Amino acid sequence: MGRAMLILAAGATIIFGMVQLGLLGQKKQLSLNTSEYASEYHAKNVAYTTIQLAMERLNEDGSWEPTEGNPWTSTTEGANTSLYYETISTGATANDPDTIRVYSTASYLDQESTIISTFTKERLHFVPEFEAALSIATSNFTFNMGGSSGINGNESSGACADKPGVTVPDFSSYNEVLFGAGSKITNISSSDSKISIDASIKYSPVDELVARLSSLPGTQTISGNYKGSMGSEENPGVFFVENYAKLTGGISAGYGIMVIRSGGELEYEGALSVAGNFEFNGLIIFENAFDFTGRGTPDLNGSVLVGNTPGNNDVIDIDLGGNLKLQYDCTAEGYAQQASAALLKQNRYTRLNTFE
Repeated sequence: MGRAMLILAAGATIIFGMVQLGLLGQKKQLSLNTSEYASEYHAKNVAYTTIQLAMERLNEDGSWEPTEGNPWTSTTEGANTSLYYETISTGATANDPDTIRVYSTASYLDQESTIISTFTKERLHFVPEFEAALSIATSNFTFNMGGSSGINGNESSGACADKPGVTVPDFSSYNEVLFGAGSKITNISSSDSKISIDASIKYSPVDELVARLSSLPGTQTISGNYKGSMGSEENPGVFFVENYAKLTGGISAGYGIMVIRSGGELEYEGALSVAGNFEFNGLIIFENAFDFTGRGTPDLNGSVLVGNTPGNNDVIDIDLGGNLKLQYDCTAEGYAQQASAALLKQNRYTRLNTFE
């Protein structure tokens, strides 16, 4: 009996030892699994963080382009990272978004994680949407149409819906345009809404855009007798008239944004005179004045915006004479957007999807 008890006790001890060894093994394996999971989770988080850092850097420097053969490498929170991106499709025009795919890999201890994200890349322009052939963002103005001048809100390209010929902020402004146009009101638009009242119309923040563009390299100031280039369909520009300027005959059509500014201090400050035929396609801004003399046949296609900067209460005399024509064209909005985006050099990235 005693010998049997010893045998049973020895067997129990052996079994207990085996169980202990099994538990220790499981604990060790669990610890290894937990460690691997923690390392993998950390690597994945760092890969995500690297994409965020890369998108911020791309916003600051659009020329930065790490490639698969020359990736951006760094060390973040103890993990080694490698990132590059590729353009997988480009927009039909300069303002249509491109699509890029970003590859981010992070290695931590013995674990590695790769995150792939797809983004649309759209150039920011801050150009206001065209609301009419002529938008008057102030109630402090006079209005007169003479000669063979005309304003047309019927969309010329056929790509968009018609707009009002003129948009004003209030009823008194409506009457000013109505009476100032006289019998030429039919030249404003053949649509029912020849003159539209929009109480929300204002010159801000366009004034901020104008001030910002004026300080950027790449803008062009024209003055005196000018016969140079004013942009093209492929490369529209931003042009400022801040002193008296005269566009003579033979000048090619212009594209982009044209700003005619006046501080009201000099009689001819910011005045633009067109002696021959001239055509501009895009956004035309008259800031603090409407100083435009058309002795030839100037055609402004796109949209014209008139407004005062804060603190400037000068009456803006809008006098449409000669053969000046204002024609709403929604496709010309693209020229203005492209010109602004080219100078601002900022992008907006929208994430489409992410793969692990």
